[in-house]
Amino acid sequence: MRNTKWLYKTYEKLDNNINFDKDILSILSSRGINGKNQVDKFLNSQLMDLPNPYDYIDVEKAVNKILECKNNSKSIWIYGDYDVDGITSTSLLYLAFKEIGLNPNFYIPLRDEGYGLNKEAISYIKEQGADLIITVDCGISSHTEINHSNNLGLDIIITDHHEINNGIPNAYATINPKREDNKDSFNLLAGVGTAFMVILALFEKLNIKNNAYKYLDIVALGTVADIVPLIGYNRIIVKHGLELLKSSKWTGLNMLLKRIYENPMEKKFDTYDVGFIIAPIFNAAGRLEDAKMGVTLLTSEDHVVCDQLIYNMINKNSERKDIQEKILQRAIDIIEKNSLDKNNIIVVAEEGFHHGVIGIVASKIVDKYYKPCVIMEIKPKEGIATASCRSIEGFNMIEMLNTFPELFLKYGGHAGAAGFSIPIENISQFSERINLQAEAVMDATDFIKPIKIDREISFYKISYDLLEKLSLLEPYGFGNPSPLFAVTNCHYSNLRKIGKEENHLMLNLIKDGLEIKNCVWFNGEDMFDTIVNNKEIDVAFKLKLESYKDKYQYKIFIEDVKPSQEKINYREEMMNLYDLTFPIEAVFYTRKDLSESKLNLNFTNNEVTIYSGMNLVGYLDPQIQYILKTLKEKFNYNFSIEIKNVIPKPENYNIHILIKKDFSFSSLAIKPGELFKDIKNHLIGDFNYNKIQKEILGSIFKEKLNTLGILNKGRGINTIIKTIGLYFKSLNKKVLLITDENSSDLNNYLTISNNYLPEFDFYIYLNIIPENIPKNNNILVLSTKDISIDNFNTIKDNFNIPTNIEFIEDEKELISKEYFYSKKLPISDRINIQNKLNTFKILYSSKDILIIL
Repeated sequence: MRNTKWLYKTYEKLDNNINFDKDILSILSSRGINGKNQVDKFLNSQLMDLPNPYDYIDVEKAVNKILECKNNSKSIWIYGDYDVDGITSTSLLYLAFKEIGLNPNFYIPLRDEGYGLNKEAISYIKEQGADLIITVDCGISSHTEINHSNNLGLDIIITDHHEINNGIPNAYATINPKREDNKDSFNLLAGVGTAFMVILALFEKLNIKNNAYKYLDIVALGTVADIVPLIGYNRIIVKHGLELLKSSKWTGLNMLLKRIYENPMEKKFDTYDVGFIIAPIFNAAGRLEDAKMGVTLLTSEDHVVCDQLIYNMINKNSERKDIQEKILQRAIDIIEKNSLDKNNIIVVAEEGFHHGVIGIVASKIVDKYYKPCVIMEIKPKEGIATASCRSIEGFNMIEMLNTFPELFLKYGGHAGAAGFSIPIENISQFSERINLQAEAVMDATDFIKPIKIDREISFYKISYDLLEKLSLLEPYGFGNPSPLFAVTNCHYSNLRKIGKEENHLMLNLIKDGLEIKNCVWFNGEDMFDTIVNNKEIDVAFKLKLESYKDKYQYKIFIEDVKPSQEKINYREEMMNLYDLTFPIEAVFYTRKDLSESKLNLNFTNNEVTIYSGMNLVGYLDPQIQYILKTLKEKFNYNFSIEIKNVIPKPENYNIHILIKKDFSFSSLAIKPGELFKDIKNHLIGDFNYNKIQKEILGSIFKEKLNTLGILNKGRGINTIIKTIGLYFKSLNKKVLLITDENSSDLNNYLTISNNYLPEFDFYIYLNIIPENIPKNNNILVLSTKDISIDNFNTIKDNFNIPTNIEFIEDEKELISKEYFYSKKLPISDRINIQNKLNTFKILYSSKDILIIL
């Protein structure tokens, strides 16, 4: 067993006014996105939702200075950083400035120069004739360097996004989303996002604002690579930037993508592509050689130059991987040999570790041992070591370093990641002190890796419909992670080890008679015996929609497994099924173009098939078949199909359909009694009308009286209205419902208005007292208040709630009871409870039970 704990995320009560998948809504709610407006804004964000760039302090001042340089032919230098955020920020300003007629230069320090501004570089830039430096992704802490630049008569505009720890420096302008005096409160932009605000403002000033959006693929590349939270403006930037990647306007980037991917024009790029495939190629140049290579690739239009750069950068990335793997293995050997994994903090210091990759190595050590890790490169000639630190949840690395600053030459960072330089003679003391400090603030539970699960879902929900809706939550990344699901009580088959080193697992998962094949668990070989020794397992996993031979596949990527402890709660499963939101989107495959066809479902004992007329044209996924068969059997649902889209593919036609609940009613009955029986069976199946419903319907149809029914909500008002609507509709007559309440769920049964309209055959007033009553006997007034109307047959509901019923409105608490009632239980279960009502000492119930009393 792995040392993990499963934590299920919590969420607020969902907004019932949102007709959307409840599992998706609960995920959004757990991420602080609640209510119709917030959900709509998140799912449908547009470029127009980006901020007014002038709401960031000093943006206007910077724009005016840039235009002054343009108008007076002054020299602008862009000063960047050697990571992907710095490379993309530099490239963005360079390209945008070139577009408006400037001729900028750029400077990116080598990694050996250290992060940020340095005096030597500033002096060099001044010697080259610069009039203005614009920093990107650096500068906010460089007070001394900026004063040096001022002394040289060289203005500096800072664009940075890092923490402001020592006040605003004395620069010409300082643009940072973390400035407290900004009008816009969103402070999570990456360096490239901050630079983009300047370009957006600059282009707006020149009346070419829309031209700025073509740079969003570059902005997205840096934003994802810098691991800023993908929420708010960052999510909008990345969402639209990813869409531009497949047809990027930038020669070098376009050529790189064609080198990496077989057909980028047809690909849907995601944050994994950027973070783990594209960005590392740019990062490798800065880690091992010179980050200027990355800027040149993004800004050059010369195919020969770009081709050579791509060749070199890909080779550098391969070299980086080799170096990283060797250092990682060496670090693991040291850890295992010296039992360093028994310490609270793993500290490994070694000569020959490459400073360009020790941060990645530290992250991988944390993944393996789930303990904070510090990896140091010892430099004997200089008498120092440089370190990269990575932490775990609950251990703030920078706060820990703050407790003994005297040990370092310099240090910085944040809670999860930090770095420092230290004299070699201080390394042992550092290791001892940080472990002692950790022992004082951490206990054994802190080293149990949390598996944060968004939702436990039913196995039948793993379908195209769920994955298509999940895609609306993209792009995923830090702050908006790919949802982690759990499914319990799974069986499995075909468990095997895979991969060159046989360090990965693959298996088929089985539940509810459904099977999903080839589920992958990377680096899960240590759990092989645990799985083998348990017949049922609980699985935590992520989902991905892939395609093979023009057909969709649902891929499960396992994150953790544990032996099943609790048995399946059948009633909870059924209630989850009841809560499914329709329409459901599904896809089936055929060699016929069915664009003009009318489709219908055919239910047999074993499967649900799709017909066009008398011809079988397709099959539904087993998951969708399970849903439809169970809802029809357990809840008496009917369904209809609508074609949403037909996509021709080389192998077949992909037919996208919407499956809807079918509320249509038809009857061949001739006698009124037979018609009422058909209506009752259609509306409530094997249930009977309750006492108040029978009395009201009898007053209308048997006694033919204008009727006033006084009854509380929950006693079947809608069923009365539906019965009347269907009866008259079957006779080709019209019913009008007059109400001020939201009754949209009744639209399929009658006409709804908030005032009287002439020429209807029957009128129902819901919580409205009719005025100028027409002289006929075709009126029903339903009221939840005790009122009176002259010449109406008044029927009052006088039932008593049985004393053995205890109401519980919280559904989770209700489900925990041994015996309970809910309208979400299958019809047969509800009838059984109704028949045995008097035998329960206590029956826990939602208010739904009122309708059957």
